[in-house]
Amino acid sequence: MQAEAAIHGRDKSVALPAARSAREAREKRLALALLLPSVLIPMLLMLAFLFGIAMTFTQWRLTTGFVGFIGLSNYVELLTRGDFWHALAMTLKFTLIDVPVELALGLGLALLLNEKLKGLRFWRTLLILPLMTPPVVGSLLWKVIMRPTGAGILNHMLMSVGFPMQGFLGDPNQAILSLVAIDVWLYTPFVATILLAGLQSLPRDPYEAALVDGASAWQAFRHITLPLLIPYFIVVGFFRAIDSLNVFDTIYGTTTGGPGDASRVLNMMALEEGFNWYNLSIGITVTVFLWALCMVVGYTLFRHVQRERQGGMA
Repeated sequence: MQAEAAIHGRDKSVALPAARSAREAREKRLALALLLPSVLIPMLLMLAFLFGIAMTFTQWRLTTGFVGFIGLSNYVELLTRGDFWHALAMTLKFTLIDVPVELALGLGLALLLNEKLKGLRFWRTLLILPLMTPPVVGSLLWKVIMRPTGAGILNHMLMSVGFPMQGFLGDPNQAILSLVAIDVWLYTPFVATILLAGLQSLPRDPYEAALVDGASAWQAFRHITLPLLIPYFIVVGFFRAIDSLNVFDTIYGTTTGGPGDASRVLNMMALEEGFNWYNLSIGITVTVFLWALCMVVGYTLFRHVQRERQGGMA
C-alpha cells in the first residue's frame, strides 16, 4: 500500500508542473494574440503614411495610375498655385478665429459651472449635449438654421426684430464666420470641460492668502487663476488648434468649400484634387503639407509647455 501511494504521489508531482506549464503556454498565446492588433495597426498606419509620402514624389492619377517618379515637382507646382495659398489662408483664418473664441467662451462656461448654481447638474449635462452630436449631424442642423432665406430660423428671428436678412453660409463674406460659429457650438463644451477640471483642481491656499491680503475677486482671477490654468489652456488649445487646422466634416456638411471658394480649406482642396480631378499625387501632397503644418504647431506648443515647466521648477 505504501509503495502504491508513493507511485501515485510521484505521478501527481509530475502532472502538476505539466498542467501549470500548459496553462502558462495558453496564457502566453492569449497575451500575444491580444497584443497583435496593437502592433499590427500602428505598423499598417505607418506603412500607409510612408506610402502617401512616396506618392507625393510621383505622378499618380486615378485615371492613368502610376506614371513615374517626378521628384519634388508636386511640391513646386503646389507652391506656385494661387488656389493652394488661398486654401492655406482660409485654413489659417478659420483656425485663428475659431480657437481663441472657443477658449474664451470655454473659460466663461467653466467659471460659471464652477460656481454653486441652482440646477448645476442639469446645466453640466446640457453642456455635453453638443459633444455627443456627430459633427456632420450638427453641421446639417445648423445648415437648416442658417438658411439664407426667410425660411431660415436665424433669418426669421433677425427679420422679426427689424434686422435685414443675412446670407450666412451662402454669403462669401460670412461663410467662414458662420462655419466658425458652428464649430464653436460643437467644441466649446469640450474646452469648458477641460478648463472646469482645471479649476476644480487648483489649490485653495493662494486664494486664502489673497483674501487675507485684501485682493479683489478680479485680482485673484488675474494673478492666481489665469496663471495656474495656463497648462490646461495649452493642452486644450493644442487639441483644438490641430482639429481646426484639419477641419473637414463641418465644411463638407454645409458649404463643401463654397460659395465659390470662400470656405475652401486645405482638406477640401485635397478631396477635390484627389477625387474630383483624379490627381491623387497633388491631393496627397496637400495633406502632407497640412500634416507638416500641424507638426509645426504641435512642436511650438510642446516647446512652450517645456519652457513653462522649466520656469515653474526654477
